[in-house]
Amino acid sequence: MEKLRAGETTRLRNSELEKLRDGDNPRLRNSALKKLRVGETPCWRNSALEKLRFGESPRWRKSALEKVRVGESPRWRNSALKKVRAGETPRCINSALEKLRDGEPPRRTNSAMEKLRVGEKSALEKLYAEETPR
Repeated sequence: MEKLRAGETTRLRNSELEKLRDGDNPRLRNSALKKLRVGETPCWRNSALEKLRFGESPRWRKSALEKVRVGESPRWRNSALKKVRAGETPRCINSALEKLRDGEPPRRTNSAMEKLRVGEKSALEKLYAEETPR
């Protein structure tokens, strides 16, 4: 800016003038270009992939698995886990139990209760077993 005031054209400003001639908006791209020169990532290019390179998880890809790895419980499993911790039966197992009490077979043949009978662990139980310190 000082050079421009003095009537001198800098190399950077020159390219901007060329961009203006071509109908391109220099101000919009300039900050991104400067950031790239410094080695900083411009915000519009701060993509999920770049975040993953730094070991940071992008917001929209924070899947249930990633949350479980971090030790955070995904929203859809949270209520069931809280109930299990409190000694209460989660709803998914509860309905199966109620149906068995009434002599009615549970809707899904491969239900949580049947897995428990066979000694097979459900995903919820596996997760709970991993979380519970021994």
